[in-house]
Amino acid sequence: MSSEIEEIGIGTLSNEDLEETASNVEEKIIAYIQNHDFGQLLTDYSIMVSLSQNSDSILTLALDFDIVGGLTSSQLENLQKELFEYGQKALKEELKCLKNS
Repeated sequence: MSSEIEEIGIGTLSNEDLEETASNVEEKIIAYIQNHDFGQLLTDYSIMVSLSQNSDSILTLALDFDIVGGLTSSQLENLQKELFEYGQKALKEELKCLKNS
């Protein structure tokens, strides 16, 4: 999955900033799952968030899901899409906070 490029104007991030931002996004996604109705259908899940930046300061958000539960394949696909979209929003929020700090 991909998304449109949005200029936030934050420039190049340090490796530490990338790791901290990815960790914050991961925490937000986990909280989102725990507070959502479909979270009750999951028996186990893990999510790994990674964030990388190229020489043009373009960030790439990667989410790796391991989800087990009572979901059909289409529900699982929809869930992954929803979590990716939420992850993108959470990343934008984190970057705006980082820029403003």
